[in-house]
Parts: sequence; C-alpha cells; structure tokens
Amino acid sequence: MIVNLARPTVVPVEIVNLESKPEFFAQVAHWHHQECERQGLKSSVALRQQRLVLHVQQNLIPKTLIALRGNQLVGCVSLVNYTYRSSERMPKVASESPVWLSNLFVLENVRHQGIGNALIDAAKNYAQSLELEELWLSATDYTDYYQKRGWEIVRRTKLGGRSVNVMRVGL
Repeated sequence: MIVNLARPTVVPVEIVNLESKPEFFAQVAHWHHQECERQGLKSSVALRQQRLVLHVQQNLIPKTLIALRGNQLVGCVSLVNYTYRSSERMPKVASESPVWLSNLFVLENVRHQGIGNALIDAAKNYAQSLELEELWLSATDYTDYYQKRGWEIVRRTKLGGRSVNVMRVGL
C-alpha cells in the first residue's frame, strides 16, 4: 500500500476591491450582518447593504476588500471611519477620524490557511497607500489573534453590551 503524505495543494488567494466584483455584494452584506449580530449590535441585511453601497463607490474610505480562491468568495475585510469622540481614557490618535479595520471574515472551512492574514495585510497596504499612520479595531473573541500580528490593546470598553478590546497597530 502506498500512502501519499504530501499536503494537498492550496489554491492561492486573490485580494481585490469589492467594487471590482459586484456579484459578491449580497454575500458580503450578509456576512457583515452576521458579524454585527454576533457582536450584539442592532443590524439587518438591508441596513448592511445600505452601508456597504458606500464601500463600492469611488470613495477611498470606507473600502471593503474580498478574498477569492478561484471564483469562490472566501473572505472579506473592511476599512471604515468612525467619528472619534475625545476621551481622556483613549490614547492620542494620529487622526481625529481614525480608520478602523472591521468585519474580518473567513469561511470556516478555509480558516487557518493564511487568508485572514492576507486580508489584514492587504488592508494595511491600502491604508499605507493613503498615508495613514495607524489602524484601529475592536476585538472580543480574537484579541490574541491580533496581538500575535502586532496590534496592541489600548483600552477595554463596552460595545453592544459586550466587553471589547480597542486595539491599534502602527503602519
């Protein structure tokens, strides 16, 4: 008996702007809705679609990037502006309207293959092309994942009734 111990070939992932692949708009809006609900935030698919329209216009931010493996959508990530409210508890930020990494999602059956890292790297590269100095995010369940990739916790707070870590990474 011959046993092949070679690892299966993994098809590379391609990261593109959502506006270049409008056929995936509805699926990304659904994923955004699921993520908002998971975080305890008020959401509907219609609301996510309405907000996602801004991501596919010719704006620099907000922007959604998607990961494709062949013709299959396997993940997404967004960069968004949230209005910054001044607080003594928050460290100084490079911008009064910082850019946040949001809605990182990878299909469960293709996780642990570097797709999330590729999406984050593409988002960071895009942010650097806009001459941004830092990115922010809020994390609940995946704080360790981001810390291993250079993000630092700068504050703990509540979002949608859940404790979250506000994190930052320099670019």
